[in-house]
Parts: sequence; C-alpha cells; structure tokens
Amino acid sequence: MSGLPEKRHTAGSLVARGPSETETAGRRLASRLAPGDLVLVTGEVGAGKSTLIRAAMRELGVAGAIPSPTFTIGRFYEGETQRAPVAHLDLYRLGGLETEDPGLLSDYFGPDVVSFVEWPGEAGEELSEMATRVVRVAIDHLDAESREIQVRFEGQ
Repeated sequence: MSGLPEKRHTAGSLVARGPSETETAGRRLASRLAPGDLVLVTGEVGAGKSTLIRAAMRELGVAGAIPSPTFTIGRFYEGETQRAPVAHLDLYRLGGLETEDPGLLSDYFGPDVVSFVEWPGEAGEELSEMATRVVRVAIDHLDAESREIQVRFEGQ
C-alpha cells in the first residue's frame, strides 16, 4: 500500500434508441453526480453529446434555455432550483490547452460545481486535476437511431 486513497472505478453501458432514450440516460447520469464532478463527454458529431448533457443539466435543476457553448467555449449556470452550480463547456474549437491562459477555464471548475465538457480531447487529463471525481462518457453510433453510451466513474 502506498498510503494514498484507493480509487474506485465503476463502469456501465447501455444502448439508447433515439433522442428520448439518450435524454433518459442523461437524467440517470445526473442522479449519480455530485458537486466537484467533471463529466468528459466524447463522441462523433451528431452522436448525442449535447442531448445527453442538456437532459442531465435539467435533472440537476438548470432552468431556461441551454444553448450550445460551441462558440463561447463555456457557459455557467446558477439558480435556486439547482442542486449545484453547473458548467457546460465545448472544447472543439480549442483542441488543447497548452497555448491557452491557464486561468481561461478555471471559473468553470471547482469542488462546488458539476462540470460537463464536450470534446475534451487532450485537455481532459489536465482538467481532471481540477475535479473531485471524473466521469468519462463515450457515445458511439450503432446505426442511424441507436447509440451505445458508455459511462465510467473514476475516483471517490
């Protein structure tokens, strides 16, 4: 034993047939989230990343419009109906963080925030250092309507 806390990993997968089942998966995911969690979501264009994240955010109590953060990098949501502040980022346009100001994204993470990141790419590992627990979600096309959604909880 190294004296470090042992990390626990849990994983699961399901097949979602259509957007409504992807939304159900998002709500189920949200029921297991806590402040400090970082959810890294990967998948091809059109896989359902935003659909899953929006449903999870609704389950966490986010009200009102939830536009894609593609052109703004990130959006932050705080409200009385929420279980915790929620951040939603899309790093597709960044690619990586090596040339970015280290403080650029810091407001979107923390022990009291649930953070969702689409297209984390290589930045996922660096961002993981700002989280209490990391949740990796991979969405793969099976056919025109069906997606396999794999979820892996890492850490506490």
